[in-house]
Amino acid sequence: MIKILKQIRAMAFSFIALFLYLFGYHQAQKNAENKQIKGNLNAAKIAKNVRGNLSKSDCAKRLHNKYKR
Repeated sequence: MIKILKQIRAMAFSFIALFLYLFGYHQAQKNAENKQIKGNLNAAKIAKNVRGNLSKSDCAKRLHNKYKR
């Protein structure tokens, strides 16, 4: 009887450990995906700002050359 109770207890602990492992793995995977998405969005914003700044400086150079004294 004690042997059966020990086996049941061991199985219960193994199921709990398996559940926690899988839940933690799923959360870690979700966090990694979110970080990747945020990184891509941040890179897109930076690229947009760089392109915008380049066009502004080109425009300023043209205006400067046009209205030079």
